[in-house]
Amino acid sequence: MGDVRGVPWRETARVTALCWVVCAVAYAILKLLDQPTLPIAAPVVMLLARWFWDRHRNWAAGAAAAFAGSAVAFVLTDVVRLQWDRIAADALTTTAGATVALIVFTGTSRLMPPAT
Repeated sequence: MGDVRGVPWRETARVTALCWVVCAVAYAILKLLDQPTLPIAAPVVMLLARWFWDRHRNWAAGAAAAFAGSAVAFVLTDVVRLQWDRIAADALTTTAGATVALIVFTGTSRLMPPAT
């Protein structure tokens, strides 16, 4: 499932970049369709959940990452929506939340190996 030493930073960088690409594509599609009410975060959350489930089932690190990423996204959403349209603000806050979540997940997974 994963290395006992935790998630490699290289893998974290690759998954973070993939999250940004997925979010950019979702942004482009929603902007093209002019659908600001559809959740732009859904594809990114599904990608991260699948990555977590398939590669690194460290529940403590996952809980810490989910909390940190959600907190960043929630705090930034209202601030960014004041200056940008809803689709762009949601895309930015989703990528920021995913980036923080992946950093926290990787750091925590290296401190606390998964239970066997």
